[in-house]
Amino acid sequence: MDTPLLVFLHGPGQSPPAWQDVVGAINPDQPMVAPWLKGLKPTEHHGFSMDNAVGAVVDLMEARGAEHADLVGYSLGGLVALRTALQYPKKIKHIVLISTPMVPAQAVLSRQLWVARLTPSMFFKDISKEHVVAALEALAESDMWVDLSQLSTPTLVLAADGDPMGRASAEQAASHKCAMKRLLPGTDANLLSTQPALLAQLISDFCGDFLETE
Repeated sequence: MDTPLLVFLHGPGQSPPAWQDVVGAINPDQPMVAPWLKGLKPTEHHGFSMDNAVGAVVDLMEARGAEHADLVGYSLGGLVALRTALQYPKKIKHIVLISTPMVPAQAVLSRQLWVARLTPSMFFKDISKEHVVAALEALAESDMWVDLSQLSTPTLVLAADGDPMGRASAEQAASHKCAMKRLLPGTDANLLSTQPALLAQLISDFCGDFLETE
């Protein structure tokens, strides 16, 4: 039986360990991996490209010997997951999108970039200020558009109920036949840090019964 590889894709200004609390609630027997998004690793200097990021996901699946994958993406990672499913629909079984903007608002991205540039480096704990700025610049300059009308992969869209952009994006995505939404309590878009256990449970329920039980 082919067990899909569970792939966690981080957002801009994050690194793979951002998923550690979610991954920690899932049975380690489930094949899973949280890679760097291609072009956003601090040691890479070629910049972000959606096509390159999608290609890296497919290459990772092949390297792991996985015919199929379930993709879980936060923010930019969610957009990469969507584009991957659109380009390789037979390879992707499920998608879970977390706080993922369907069409990133340029004004919002500009404001986030402005705030990041003005924030002192000492306030960036898990990842450097330079990396956060570079990631936001990559997001602002890249073609993020995804054609949801062509989506055929079962998709779960998660967002905080008090996050206006996340809620709007969730409602937009859920208007398509393959997608469903779930709004979680709170206002913080970064559900990875605020509600990891609930995320793990929802991912388990949607993609398959692999949540670790006591």
